Amino acid sequence: MSANLIVDLTNTTDFPTSITAVSGATAIIGRIVDLVNADTFCNVWVATPGGVSGELAINIQTSDATTSGSFTDPTSGLIAATMPVNIASGGIFMANSGLWASGNQSPQSPLADGSLLCSGGIVFAGFQRPGRYARLNALSGAPNAVMAAGFITQKRTTGSGGGYSPSPGSGTVSV
Repeated sequence: MSANLIVDLTNTTDFPTSITAVSGATAIIGRIVDLVNADTFCNVWVATPGGVSGELAINIQTSDATTSGSFTDPTSGLIAATMPVNIASGGIFMANSGLWASGNQSPQSPLADGSLLCSGGIVFAGFQRPGRYARLNALSGAPNAVMAAGFITQKRTTGSGGGYSPSPGSGTVSV
């Protein structure tokens, strides 16, 4: 058995968007986001509509400064056994079709367990964020479609913080 947790994302998380791309975009350098008030365990998310085909490679970068050239990948120095799920060496989050999970077991497939977005949707991958600032870069070959990508991470709180309450008077919680 596994435990489940109900969380109020609005009051307990930071979820800034780093990339919004329109049809026909290729390589995109994402907006820098400041995650100073967030825990260091972080998730990256990527969302696309249906009809997106091909690999979608999102480069994750973090830094303690916003100066040019200071951003590095958060997986630097990790050995294979400690790499986050769905993130390859170099901080590359792979999503979409053309990956091993879709049946393409070719040597050119960059990651064996990438998340699929070929019918649209949203996918996540968690990683440990070593820097205060973060950004995402859509690498060349980004899909010829609308996409958005960003981060979601737990806010640092003092005291109880915001969150779930069983007493709004709307009845009992049913899960």
